[in-house]
Amino acid sequence: MSANIEQVTAQLTRLVRAKTGDPGAIAHSLETLPGHAGFSYSFILERSSPSATPAGKFVVRMAAPAVKISGPADIERQARIMASLAGSPVAVPSVLWHGDEAEFFDRPYFVVAFVDGFKLGESTLPRAHIQRLARKGVETMAALHNLPWEPRRHAFGEPFPLSDEMKRLDYLLDRPTLDPAVVARAPELRERLRSSLPDGARIGCVHGDFQWSNVLFNEERPVAVIDWEIALCGATLLDLGWICFFSDPASWVSRDIVSTSPLTADEIVDTYAAAAGFPVNRDEVRWFRAFAGYRFGVITCFNLMLHRRGKRDDPLWEETALSAPRMFEHGLEMLG
Repeated sequence: MSANIEQVTAQLTRLVRAKTGDPGAIAHSLETLPGHAGFSYSFILERSSPSATPAGKFVVRMAAPAVKISGPADIERQARIMASLAGSPVAVPSVLWHGDEAEFFDRPYFVVAFVDGFKLGESTLPRAHIQRLARKGVETMAALHNLPWEPRRHAFGEPFPLSDEMKRLDYLLDRPTLDPAVVARAPELRERLRSSLPDGARIGCVHGDFQWSNVLFNEERPVAVIDWEIALCGATLLDLGWICFFSDPASWVSRDIVSTSPLTADEIVDTYAAAAGFPVNRDEVRWFRAFAGYRFGVITCFNLMLHRRGKRDDPLWEETALSAPRMFEHGLEMLG
């Protein structure tokens, strides 16, 4: 057991004793969970006396040390978002506690119930069964977009305009340190997107990274949508374009990324349109699909630069970057 795990175990035990009022409560059996925006562990909570918080398996997530608490690192914001969805048709892990008390981790954290589920790309169920589950996942996305966003603005924030999202990507793209061979036709696609920005796009609660790896299922339905780091109030078709992008082989040189997608992009759009309960403009969907390719392509260019300059070691971006020029090319094709 590493010193870090031992330290977190001790901190967690202090936390659960304070929150439950049970001086004999202990946290143990920590396991590291994947994630980039902070540190996550599953753990077992044992109780010495009954209370409103039963024993069982939970997840703690905390911000990385010495990071600015904003954006994906705003751990408490993620907790508020999940708490705002409790009791809605969008399944999320139930939030027990969140805070930033120095005596526990000395940085923001949340604790949620552990959800026992699987990701579709890891399932051995028959393909027809997986496709049925995938359609329910798309219906869950439509349910999220149907939720009233005004009562949840305290968690999601004020509506974020598409024009501001494009400006945020400008900050990543307009750098002389990016590889021009990877950037390729990104500036051309940017101008086409900017000149055809949808007018009056429908606003709602947006996950921001809705893709198959961020939905957990049991054999009947989705049991949790996870990873709310970049959720926002904004154009709801951002989510639809994003999941279509990760299900469209035409945007990728290597088909490995999309080979596990249980539905084609067109099947996703059809399922979403049938479940949405509001008109879905197919021309608008194409814009958001092109924008998703642009967005991920720009993120790829930026992260590849960080990797090559030794600022954030992650060789996976070398492989992903092979497809970046194709992402921009296909975006231009989709805009016609």
